[in-house]
Amino acid sequence: MSDLSPLALVTGAAGGIGEAVCRRLAARGQTLLCVERDETLAQKAASAAGAGAVPVVCDLSDRDAVVALCARIEGEWADRPELVFLNAGVIVPGDVVDSSAARLRLQLDVTLGSVTELAASAARVMKAADRGHIVATVSMGGILALPGSAAYSAAKAGLRAYLAALSAELRGTGVAVSGVYPSAVDTPMLFHEATHDGSLLNFLGKVSTVDDVADVVERALRKRRLEHFLPYSDSILCRILESFPWLVPPILGPAEAIGRRGRAKYLARKGSTAPHNHGLR
Repeated sequence: MSDLSPLALVTGAAGGIGEAVCRRLAARGQTLLCVERDETLAQKAASAAGAGAVPVVCDLSDRDAVVALCARIEGEWADRPELVFLNAGVIVPGDVVDSSAARLRLQLDVTLGSVTELAASAARVMKAADRGHIVATVSMGGILALPGSAAYSAAKAGLRAYLAALSAELRGTGVAVSGVYPSAVDTPMLFHEATHDGSLLNFLGKVSTVDDVADVVERALRKRRLEHFLPYSDSILCRILESFPWLVPPILGPAEAIGRRGRAKYLARKGSTAPHNHGLR
């Protein structure tokens, strides 16, 4: 690692949004710490990011592994804080009554628990250095809860609150906090939802690309505002419905009918024809 290059840590770096953002950050001259759950994925992410990228193994569902990564942020890498992009998440589609405690806990641990701990460690070293940026991939599902994704929506809603509070706590320092809120994005996670009976509301509108999200991340790095939405029009509707949650049940039927057609078009583009139930619901 160069002693001069700024440092950027990215979780979920091996695919989808993480890989796209890593490419952008590498082009900006930042040294990448590519965090993934196993050695194979971490090496894949570092190789895709280019020369100088460092593979970092951390299973974010393992509390001890997260604690160890936090220690590295506050120790080994504390002198070069620049960016922490907390992108990793997991969703297991299914109604709450059909979900095991382990599946519910997994989504909360990875998507909220690990992010809050890593962001706290980043905030400590960045505040001491009076510089840096903490960015997290949230979701429009953190604004408007999705049936069939209750734990995931809860994790993302909690993350939204956490980022808002952390941003207020760091006000007046050189540290920025941002959340990126995409609607549906064409990633392996979305394809998993589409083929395992995930929420049809994912397919009401346009499915963005990972490069669309990377564009918004770059905008967040420039603007340094708290919240950034993709597309912005979706955020307006979601925030209205969030304020009046009793409006949601009556419109679910028509909305899901539209979403079912959208899902069929998405799957056709992906070369698949129909969702299949693998016991997740």
